[in-house]
Formats: sequence, structure tokens, C-alpha cells
Amino acid sequence: MKQMIRILFLGSSIFIISFECARSQDFESKIDSLFQCYSHEKPGGQLAVSRDGRMIYSKAWGIADLESNAPLSKESLIEAGSVSKQFTAAAVLLAERQGLLKLDDPVNKYIPELPIHGKPILIRHLIHHTSGLREWSDIAEFAGWPEVLRVPNNGDVLNIICRQQSMNSVPGTEFRYSNSNYILLTIIITRASGMSFSDFTMKYIFQPAGMTHSSWRDDFGKVIPNRSKAYEVKNGKFRISMPDHSIHGAGGLLTTAEDLVSWNEFYLSAKMGNEALYDKQTALDTLNDKSLNHYAAGLFIDSRSTRKPVFFHGGATNAYRAKLIASPAGGLSIAWLSNTSMLDTVGIDPAAAVFDLLTTPDEQVAPQVMPVTAVKMDQAKLKSYAGYYKSAQSARDVEITMDSRGLQLSDTPLDAISERQFRFHGIELSFNHENELTVASPTGEPMQYHKVDTTVSNMPLDQFIGTYFSGEVGAEIKIWKNNNSLEIVLVSGATHPLESYARDRFLIPGLKADLTFKRNGKNNIDALELSTQRSIKVLFKNRMPRQK
Repeated sequence: MKQMIRILFLGSSIFIISFECARSQDFESKIDSLFQCYSHEKPGGQLAVSRDGRMIYSKAWGIADLESNAPLSKESLIEAGSVSKQFTAAAVLLAERQGLLKLDDPVNKYIPELPIHGKPILIRHLIHHTSGLREWSDIAEFAGWPEVLRVPNNGDVLNIICRQQSMNSVPGTEFRYSNSNYILLTIIITRASGMSFSDFTMKYIFQPAGMTHSSWRDDFGKVIPNRSKAYEVKNGKFRISMPDHSIHGAGGLLTTAEDLVSWNEFYLSAKMGNEALYDKQTALDTLNDKSLNHYAAGLFIDSRSTRKPVFFHGGATNAYRAKLIASPAGGLSIAWLSNTSMLDTVGIDPAAAVFDLLTTPDEQVAPQVMPVTAVKMDQAKLKSYAGYYKSAQSARDVEITMDSRGLQLSDTPLDAISERQFRFHGIELSFNHENELTVASPTGEPMQYHKVDTTVSNMPLDQFIGTYFSGEVGAEIKIWKNNNSLEIVLVSGATHPLESYARDRFLIPGLKADLTFKRNGKNNIDALELSTQRSIKVLFKNRMPRQK
């Protein structure tokens, strides 16, 4: 009888093992099918997946260097872009734990050369992208970077940030993603610890986390073994697109997919410091008005289902691409790195596709249905919101209509949150006094749309022509007429057409920017303002205003 039980038990064990192997082979083949776009003749990528601390999938595809035809392996180094930010934020949290700084310290305590515009910026504002600082790379692009202007390191970025005489917003009032924040954090770590940022993170993060292949691109000319080259696609051919600078902290992490998974396991298990440090890394930020900011310490937090939040971040530097996802409730970590931007044009998000494949519906974060309270709306005000909206930041226009059901988008009624705020399938739409519409998803950057004024007749274009200079940018731009339309010319020589949407207001899709001409008391145009998603109202003054 005992022998029979032993045989039955052995048989059931074999069945269980066989079942697990079959299931493993099933999800492996499904993941493989998602990456059929990679081949032996093209640049490729890496994918690493762990479940409950155990690596269940790790592969690499494609070529690391097309010139030498070197294959891309699991040990090949690929830049992680903005996935790097969580490591910079973690370094700040560790520095606070060591007593080197406090998150509520003003930034000027460590960077006294940074101008103060009213309310001081705190370190925690930098971490959560609520500082109000403009995006340094937008300013640099207006000044001719990378074609003319050289910005080789973090010190040069600091000079650009310190040259700004105004900000996007008062610190703590709104989330607006800006790489400037994380450049300043690296400088604070260096000045507070007396160590280079690279040495600090190597000692306190990379080595303890077992990230044996990871380091920062803090010297872009340094020879780094196993580094892959990055490739974009132009006119159907691959071209090298590598960062030629040493700017790091906001990006610049050289790593592997397996190292990123090791990092997830390290901080998710509270091995980096303790539970309190983990809580600070993943806690939602609160703005001055007590509303939630879904950007934690270098992490986007999708917590629409508060029971099962998902932590994630994407990254892009030149043609490198990356994404790191963690689902603590499901014990799941997914890291994807690629040395080509070729998937951008088809809109594929490989890491998200793998996440959907490996999670059951109850593990996935479902949009939280928030109760809609009755808001008494003024019908005239509602009607003023209806119209056609365009954005330089998006190729998709938005048309808001109105009928007896109220405001609608794509024939779907908008739920009113307040007189100016509405909800559309988890996305918030906010209207303001200047005929602008802000569209914000729970885990993304807000996009600015402008209402098209259909009553504006053709404006004489000659009045806008001129040369405009900005002390904050340190360069001039030109507005000229080409046939019957206006163009902006940057100091780099880059030329972009302007699209009118209202009086004195234009979109520049090529720059993903808005342009507003400013008039003086005599109704002459004496200045213009350029605004991007991350840099608001950069002022350029007309060198020779035209007189009427």
C-alpha cells in the first residue's frame, strides 16, 4: 500500500512538473512572438522578466554594432534613458537616511547660484517634478543645441538653468516633467556627500543591488566594453544616433535588462535601507492644493486601483529605448531595453504587452470609476468651451461639442468635476479663461490644447517678421515669410513653419511648441513667447519693432 501511495505521489509530481513546464513553454512562445520584429540583421533589444524573485524569462535579440556585426547579448550595455531617474531619486533618499540632507531643504542650500523667484524650491520638489523649473533641453534647442551649442556635462546644464529669469509655476503647485530637476539632484548629491555621483550610486545602490553591469555615462568619450550602439531609422536605413555628451542623472544609465530586474527585486523587498525608505520611494506626492501627483521618487505610480498599484517608467536617449515595470502585488518585474528607436513609428510598447500577457485581469490595474457629484453648470459657460482645439504637442485634434446632454467628446458626454474640470474615461480635461484645454491622464504629462478662433481673418504677415533675442536662451531667432506663410528660424539653421490658430498665436509642430506675439501700448509687436510642454513663456524681445 505504501509503495502504491509512493508511486501515486511520484506520478502526481511528474504531472505537476510537466504542467509547469508546459505552461512555461506556453508563455515563452507567446513572449517570443511579441519580439518577431527583431532579427539577426538589425539592432534589437533585451527582455528580462522575474516572478516572485525568480527569473522566468531573459533573452536578447539583434545586433549590438552593425559595423562589426557584433551580436547583442544579455550582457550588452544599453542606455536606460529616463528609467535612470529612479536611481537618482533613490540616491537622494539614501543621502537623507545618512543625514547628509533633508527632502525639505531648499535647493539653494546646496546650489546657492540658483536664482530664487519668490517661493524657494525644495529638494522634494525636484524629485516629484513640481519645482516649476523649465526643461533645460528646450532652452538649449532654442539656442542651437546640439548643432551649434555644446552642452557637454551637468555643469553646463546648471548654467542654463541658472540663466532663467522666470519659471513655469510656483514650486509645489503642479506636476510638470523636467529633466532639469534630476540634473540638479546629481549636483546636490555630489556637494552634500563629497563623492562623485557615480561613486555614490556605485557604492550604495549598484553594488548592494547586484547590478554588476551598470554605470553612468559620465564621460561619453570613455571606452566601455560591451556597450551597444544606438540606431534610428531614416529614409528606410539605420543610422547611428548616440549621445555625444556626459549629462547624466536624468538619463545616462548604462545597464542590462537583468540588472534592472535585480534593482526591482532589491528595492521592492526593502533591502535598500528599510521599509520607510521603500515607502518614500513609492509614495504619491501631494501638491500644495492637497491634490495627488502620481509621480513618486523617479517612478510613475498607476494607483487607480489602490489595492494593486503598478510602478513604471519609460526612457529614451537618442535612439536608445527602455521601460521598467513592477507589480508588487503580482510579484512581477519586467525590464525592456533596446538599441533602436525603430518601434516608435508603429507604436509598440513591448514591456506593456508582456505585462498584459503575464497578468490575469484581476492583477491588472483597472480604471477607477470615481463618483461624479452633481455640479450645477452655467449653460453659457459650457457653450463657451465647445469648439475645435489643436496642439503642437499632439497630432490629434480635439473637438468638444454640446447638445442637450452637455459637453461631449467623440459623442461621449463629459462628467463634470467642477465648473472647469471634466472627466473622460479616466482622463481629466480642464478649461481656462484663455481658451486653452489641458488634457491629463492619471500617469502622463498634461498636454496643452488651444481653441481655434474661426473668426480671425487673414492677418498681414509682414508685421510679425523680425529678429528676436532672449537673454534667458542666450540666442536669437528669426521670423520670416516664405510665400504666404511664416517660418521660425533657429540659430542652428533649423526652420519650422508656423500654423495660425488665433490672433497673434501660432503652433510650431516641428518644435512641439506654441508661439505668442506680444504687442506694446502702440499695438506694435515688440516681443514673442515660446512655450513647450515643459517650458512655459520663454521671452524673446524684438530687436527692431516695426512701427505702424
